[in-house]
Amino acid sequence: MSDRKEQRAAERFPINTTTSCDFASPVLEDFPTPRVKNVSTDGIGLISSDALAVGLMLVINLANPSKNFSKTLRARVVHCTEQAGGNYLIGGNFVTPLTYDELRILVM
Repeated sequence: MSDRKEQRAAERFPINTTTSCDFASPVLEDFPTPRVKNVSTDGIGLISSDALAVGLMLVINLANPSKNFSKTLRARVVHCTEQAGGNYLIGGNFVTPLTYDELRILVM
């Protein structure tokens, strides 16, 4: 468990089972597709088998095909924390926040 102080501006919510995430532009050569852990209007939590540098800008595509929703967003990595089992929890802040309706599509 982390001793880091909570710094999120908005509450994060787990995504629904049909929501996916991939990088719209290559981050690094052969970087694996991340799994979304949670999302808020202001940011995203990703799980990856590879680490990313704090400060790195990501261009990601969030999609929920069952609701015909897809949006490309830019996010800056604010932390990369190693988890048990060798994966990394990557926290990113969106450059332009999601709207409430967009968030609702991703989590409901």
